Amino acid sequence: MKADIFIIGTGLIGGSLGLALKGSPLINCIYGYDSHPESLQTAKNIGAIDEAVSLVNGASKSDIIFICSPLSHYQSIITEITPVLQEDTIITDVGSTKEEVMEIFNSLPNNIWGIGGHPMAGSEITGINGADRYLFENAVYVITPAKTPSEQVSKLIAILKNTGAKIIIQDAKTHDELVATVSHIPHLAAVALVALTQGKRDNLTLAAGGFRDTTRIASSNPELWEDILLFNRNHILNKLDELVLILQDIKNTILEEDNKKLLSILSAAKQIRDEIPKARKGLIPSYHDVVCIVPDEPGIIGKLGFILGEVNINIVDIEILRVREGDGGTIRLGVTDAAAARKATETLLNNNIKAWIR
Repeated sequence: MKADIFIIGTGLIGGSLGLALKGSPLINCIYGYDSHPESLQTAKNIGAIDEAVSLVNGASKSDIIFICSPLSHYQSIITEITPVLQEDTIITDVGSTKEEVMEIFNSLPNNIWGIGGHPMAGSEITGINGADRYLFENAVYVITPAKTPSEQVSKLIAILKNTGAKIIIQDAKTHDELVATVSHIPHLAAVALVALTQGKRDNLTLAAGGFRDTTRIASSNPELWEDILLFNRNHILNKLDELVLILQDIKNTILEEDNKKLLSILSAAKQIRDEIPKARKGLIPSYHDVVCIVPDEPGIIGKLGFILGEVNINIVDIEILRVREGDGGTIRLGVTDAAAARKATETLLNNNIKAWIR
């Protein structure tokens, strides 16, 4: 039996989710609700939802509900829709923290199933205008089922597979500890580094590529991050304490001019950093990088695709790293595995295109 889907919040994630699920043989209709009418209308115009509805109306006739609104709105949404939910309805979300979300879901009636969710994907373009059908492709999508029956968990996973994401099941506490370390603390570190410049023009003039790359995430939506940081505050506070101790140790090492220890700290960090999988989305190594140097000419990206397509190599990600107008540029190509990377490099070299595996 096909499922009716209800997306609450048609912004970047909700809109992308609707586009990714559209056309699935497992889905009958995708309903949408947003407190901003213009966002809801755009979602309908681009095909992210089939029908715009009210919060209560959508909840009353849906089998799976995705809450894609700010974390601070969850409790009021659950309170409003609970009286009209059908038996065996699945409620899930896309928030970046899970422990407090699962506590909210615990208030649901016995025949309603709350499954936490966190697609580890995003975009620098916020709102429905940034919606992308392939936003979740190869991204890690964590779900926290708690005590939900396996039948309901399998039903949700079958739907989510339409997004192209890699589904991982975790408990809420493990998830929140991990994201505090690899996502939330890095965000605060980026904020602190930007604050260190004091916004002075002279400081910003010298902020080259490395600084911009390191602090990129500080440009994320402040309201969204306010929610995330407060909802995951306990784990974040613990990790901040650890970070402060590490920085203090580095400070003392420099003060003492302990060359040997300083080199050891830097080398250990490099070794760990080099072991991080070269995945662009989440924690699973989804592809391998090939870098090539190409001339600046019309159709060059299409030419790369044609050359590799001739030997059955699929480009799953592409990025223009640097370009000098009228001369050439450097392009990163993501391919499926190590063997494909080796074959792609060899093929490009045979076509007089300088290339190497990163």
